[in-house]
Amino acid sequence: MSNEEKSIPLDDLDISDLGLHDSMIQNGLFLGHLRTPEVESVVQQSGLLEELKGRGYKEFTLSVEVESLQDNRIHICIPGGEDLFFLRLHLGSFPLVGPNPARLISIDWFQTQNPRMAHKRLFPGQKYPGLGFGILAAFRSLLALLADRTHAAGIITVPEYFHDAVLFNRYMKCRFLNPEKAADFENLRILGNVRAVSAAIQAGKLQRKNGEVYAWRHGEMVHFRPDYLNAMVFDDSYNRLLRQHLDPKKYVLVNGNDVASDQTSGEDT
Repeated sequence: MSNEEKSIPLDDLDISDLGLHDSMIQNGLFLGHLRTPEVESVVQQSGLLEELKGRGYKEFTLSVEVESLQDNRIHICIPGGEDLFFLRLHLGSFPLVGPNPARLISIDWFQTQNPRMAHKRLFPGQKYPGLGFGILAAFRSLLALLADRTHAAGIITVPEYFHDAVLFNRYMKCRFLNPEKAADFENLRILGNVRAVSAAIQAGKLQRKNGEVYAWRHGEMVHFRPDYLNAMVFDDSYNRLLRQHLDPKKYVLVNGNDVASDQTSGEDT
């Protein structure tokens, strides 16, 4: 994800966080539940620190910050202050299905970067390449452990870029809540190489068939841990609407000759 602050139009979003009203939530604790040593233990269990060491980073600092119930942060920095890993989360209540809102961990910011690989090609918004698939697998484990500790039903995020959506879909099994946006996502994926498509979107070089320039449509992506919630949200009606909006010829790359197969290397995401 980008190093800069997100600027996501609110009118793009389909749901809102209702906030938590839970007697078990405590101010000053990470996600309202965990003390700093507990968070550090969860990070250790996730395998994240070992993955960083495997990447050649032997010296780094792990810090856990609780700015508020809505702003919980995990930093892993190298000497000099560059982040290798940065995560900002909050625990929220979202009106997704049925009479009761779903308790989800919202991923408000996620970044991995490898300052030693500055020569590699970048995705839009990157300062350095990412740290690869092993880090993403550890991140997935970290989220599962945090969900266990906070009794969350899953995760929710709003990807800032097309390639972020690919990452969360591929590695975190997240899906767009809005079936029309889910179809749009598939219409983009079919165009080819993820980096090239994402760069084309950011450069204004992706058009609809009518010649209108396409702008990335933000939307919530979720993954539920209980299978019954996935079945309730992503039901036959959802899949029917998704199929209705699938159109592999909906978008055209203005300079699409260099767009190859749909591959996102785990080495630089």
